[in-house]
Order: sequence, then structure tokens, then C-alpha cells
Amino acid sequence: MLPKTRGRRIILVVSVVLLIFGLLLALIGIVFFTNEITRSPSAFVGVDIAYGDETDVYRIAGAVSGYTNLIVIGSLQVTQNSTALTAVCDFLYQKGFYFIIYVGFSRSLTSLPPEGPDPEFFTRNQNRWKDKFLGVYMFDEPGGKQIDLPDARPVPAANNNSDAAIHYILAIEQFLSLYKNDYYAVPRLRLFTSDYALHWYDYLCNYDVVFGEFNGNDNRQLTVALTRGAGESLGKQWGTIVTWSTPQGSFLENATQLYDDMTYSWDSGANYIVVFDAPPENGTATTPYGILTTDHLNAMKSFWDYAKMNRQPAKNPAETAYVLPKDYGFGFRGPNDSIWGLFPADSFTQKIWNDTHNLLSQYHSKLDIVYEAKTNGIPVNLTYPTLIFWNGTIRHTTYPTATG
Repeated sequence: MLPKTRGRRIILVVSVVLLIFGLLLALIGIVFFTNEITRSPSAFVGVDIAYGDETDVYRIAGAVSGYTNLIVIGSLQVTQNSTALTAVCDFLYQKGFYFIIYVGFSRSLTSLPPEGPDPEFFTRNQNRWKDKFLGVYMFDEPGGKQIDLPDARPVPAANNNSDAAIHYILAIEQFLSLYKNDYYAVPRLRLFTSDYALHWYDYLCNYDVVFGEFNGNDNRQLTVALTRGAGESLGKQWGTIVTWSTPQGSFLENATQLYDDMTYSWDSGANYIVVFDAPPENGTATTPYGILTTDHLNAMKSFWDYAKMNRQPAKNPAETAYVLPKDYGFGFRGPNDSIWGLFPADSFTQKIWNDTHNLLSQYHSKLDIVYEAKTNGIPVNLTYPTLIFWNGTIRHTTYPTATG
């Protein structure tokens, strides 16, 4: 038997060791949570700096450093100047930011060159920024243009919905391939865009990530259901981007709304959460940070704290999907919105509109909106416990629970 004094010493030593071990585990946990959204590919959070020169990028990136990890270099003044763009990318890399470079559609009649850096830019710098360079934001709102802009529609006319779907995919895919494979000669370049319509078909055009746009008073649940449903069902990542608060595009929503939109995106499982920062066209910056105010920056800081303390869902939180008719390119802005921007509302439109909003009221953020098949009838593996079809059919499926 050990002497009492020695036994007490051993107990004391063991207690101290356990206490230190516990503190170390707690510290590791704090560090993990602090860095989780910096490391994780499911948590890119930042700003699209879509105006100004390299000085503006430095200023805004410096202001948001520490509570964002992503910058979209969206200013053509920067992206069309390869020297300035290289310097900006070097700066962001040194600051620890991930970044995406915007490339716009050519304004020339020949479709080349695109509005972006010189043709050797990406091959010349392919190893320079390692994993911090995420890819290229190529073109903007292709689905929105199809729905709303007759002079810029990828498909100006079609015989029916399937004809419109096929030619939309062919048109966008052709230009993406022309720029990525031929002009820049970087076939593995990852492609991003943002949109407020036809998200499903953007993915079918070979975009890797689509940011669903939060515009004005648009229904956030609907935007997430459309974007997440498309991304998750087609095996791609997805995100959200907070844009102007009015259709006229004059200013950003207030700080409270911004915080709510960012937290809603996070809780919905968004892989990317972006805040758009640019004055209206032909306008000037209203603050030293474009249209971001001090209140906006504080809201983004508060969101960063929220994200550190609240893990994202481990899987898609949607348990139910509303399944649309094949190739039905509905704009989803109202019960009388057009289909593909080419056909007026038809006998299905009112029912689909009403079904969508009734289901969103019932399932909230646990609803996705999907299609049963890709164009040409290729089926999609829809792994939702409940599928509610536009024609009233309901299908329940039980999936095996992961073990081990």
C-alpha cells in the first residue's frame, strides 16, 4: 500500500495533468472553430469588389480582412489590366484571401477577346497562387438575360420548352468553351456565375458554382430553394450573393437585413456567401468602401462571429423537393412570369406558383426546387425523402442511414 502522502501526490499530479489536457482540448476546439470557415471549402465568405482600380481593392480587402476569406475581383478596370491584376492577386494571396477573377463577355462582334486579362494570364500564373485562386466568374446573369433582355438572349427564339432548353445550354456552353479552352487554354478552370433565373440550366451549361442573387424584396427562401436544389441535385457547389436592395440598383440593403441574409445563407448550407459592392452604373462610390458603410462592415463582422459559433449543416437540410415539369424555364417572379422569356404564362404557371409558395410556407428552408431530368431526358438522382411533383404525385423514399 502506498503511503497516504505519496498517494495524495499522485492523485494531485494526475488531476493537474487531466486539467491541463482538458484545457489543451478546449484551446484546440477554440482554434478549430476560429479557423473552420477559413479552411473549409464549404465556407467562402466575402465581397465582390466590382468597381474601381487596384487601390480600391487594396482598401476594401484591408477593411474586411479578419472577418472574410474571399474576394471576387469584379472590376473590369482591374481584370483587363494584367499587370494590375497580377499585383492585386499577389496582395490577396499574401493576405491569405481566396479569390475569384471576373471575365466578361466580349463586346466585339467577333466574340473575342473577352473582357478580361491577356490570353496567357492563367497559364502564366497557374502555380503562383496555389489553392487561393478558386477560378473565374465568367459572364453575369445568363439566365436573367434570357428571361429579361430580348437583345441579349442566348436563345432569341424557340419552338417549345425543350427546344429552348437545348439551345440555351448549347449557346452558353459554346462561349464558355471558347473562352476557357480556346482563348485561355485552361480546360480545368473552375467557372462561377450569379443569377436570378434558370439556375438549373446554368449548371447544365458547365458552370461549377452558381450564386443565387438576393435582390430587393425577393423571397430568400425561393432563391435558396432554386439554387441549392440545382446545385445539390447536379453534384455542384452553390452560393448566394447579396446585391442591390432596389430594382434600380442604387444602394445595398441595411445592415440588419445583410446580417440576416448572411446567416440565412449559412444555415441553409451555402458554400459561398458574397456581398456585392459597386456603385450604380455611371455612379460614384458613396463611402470609402464603395457602397459598404461602417454598419455593413460591422454586420459582416457579427456574421463572422456567428459562423464561428454555429456549424453549418453536415448535409443538405432540405428534406422535400418540389419537382418541376421537364425543361420548364419559368422565371419565378410572379404567377404570370414568362417561360424562357419566350413564351407567356400557360395553364401550369399559376398552379406551380401557388404550389411553390404554399410549400415554402410549410417547409421553409427545408424545401428545394428541382427538375426530374436533365435536358434530353437524362434522369437525375434526387435523394430527397419526399418528392412532390408539379402534377400532384407524391413519392416517399427511405434512404439508408450512414453507419460507422
